[in-house]
Amino acid sequence: MKNKPLIFTGIGIFLLLILAYFGGSKYYDSRFLPNTTMGDTELSGVTVAEAKRVVTQELHANTVTVTEDGETVTTFTPFDLDAKVDSDAFLTKVKDEQNSWAWPLAFFNKYEVETSEVNVQFDEDALAKLVETLTLSKPDRVAPMSANVQSKDGAFVIEPEVPGTIIDTERLKEQLVQTVLSSEDTLTLEDAYVLPALTAESNELKQVVEKLQSLADVTITYTLMGDEIVVPKEQIATWLSLDNNGEPTVSVEAAKAYLQTLHDKYATYEKTRTFKSTNRGEVQVPPGEYGWSLAMEAESQNLAGYILAGEDVKTTPEILGSGYHEDGTDIGNTYVEVDLQSQMMYFYKNGERLMETPIVSGHTTTPTPVGVFYAWNKEEDAELVGYNPRRGNEYAQPVNYWIPVDWTGVGIHDAGWQSSFASDQWVNNGSNGCINTPPGAMEKLFSLMEVGTPVVFF
Repeated sequence: MKNKPLIFTGIGIFLLLILAYFGGSKYYDSRFLPNTTMGDTELSGVTVAEAKRVVTQELHANTVTVTEDGETVTTFTPFDLDAKVDSDAFLTKVKDEQNSWAWPLAFFNKYEVETSEVNVQFDEDALAKLVETLTLSKPDRVAPMSANVQSKDGAFVIEPEVPGTIIDTERLKEQLVQTVLSSEDTLTLEDAYVLPALTAESNELKQVVEKLQSLADVTITYTLMGDEIVVPKEQIATWLSLDNNGEPTVSVEAAKAYLQTLHDKYATYEKTRTFKSTNRGEVQVPPGEYGWSLAMEAESQNLAGYILAGEDVKTTPEILGSGYHEDGTDIGNTYVEVDLQSQMMYFYKNGERLMETPIVSGHTTTPTPVGVFYAWNKEEDAELVGYNPRRGNEYAQPVNYWIPVDWTGVGIHDAGWQSSFASDQWVNNGSNGCINTPPGAMEKLFSLMEVGTPVVFF
């Protein structure tokens, strides 16, 4: 049996390995496994009590340099803060979690003890003083600016955040603790700055951009006097922003400014008109009380609502006043024409002249106003009351037919008291501003004319 010595040697080696394995397990049952570290502190093969002493010694021996902008602000040691490490429970827990039977494998796997659960206590006054010193180390610290959404060239983009220099005292305390526990020798104040609430990578902002862009892409079409006007999308984009709650909002003032351009182009109220008269061709008639304008306040709110609704819209804006026609006409082809120069009045209906009559207009001291007005009422058997400045007396004059056309008391009525309706009668016997009309002609006009009919004085 030449192989017997080899067999006995192998058995012996095996038994030695078994003994070594069990011996190692017994050894590491009360000690940390190989390759166990906490920060830069080596804990391999030491007991919990020994580890506590080592951690405390190295804690107080470490000097930490605080820097900002690459410059040293101050230095301190945990001893300066009267640091105390309550590590018994923590180190015992870490030790209990290690499997002493796996000690051979520990030589090939590093075990880094997480320090976040270590309870380190500092003298609160000393810590507060250090934090205050660091916070005041730079004058005029500025707050960070969060990333935000901006409108540029008709598109929405995320404007990156701007870092600030204000120190978050709670984060600074956390940094101080972690620096001490990890045995690091440098703390950078930039790591404790207050962080912007939103960064350029925030999904929240990316979603906002998508939402704003979808709102800016709506098609809003106004129909005005036969025209179709599409609100420019690049302008809509500039009106959109976010309110304090982060919700899309529309600048009503910007919407109103846009509507003002439509008003200036299309509205007729308080505008001089070119009017084709019966006897004098085209004449310029100054503004009166007839005409329409955009309801700016109401329509600017409507426009903002259309945008925020996110749906395409085709609509006519809200109109104030009189005389709006979708076909683009203003006075139209049904109206009363009063030519003060020739002292003649005409009534047209649907473009056809149905009557004409001489009239007497206002005296030179109480002239008939010029402009475009409209019949806002019709009344039979009325009594006109007022004051005659030429005679210096009050009057109360009954008439058979009365059609007021402005809000100062001027209108059209029968005037049987006029001795003549010659073209120069107004010079000496003119009215207080009204259009005196022969009774028969006034009766006919009253029957033909409807409330709302434009009345042109020129």
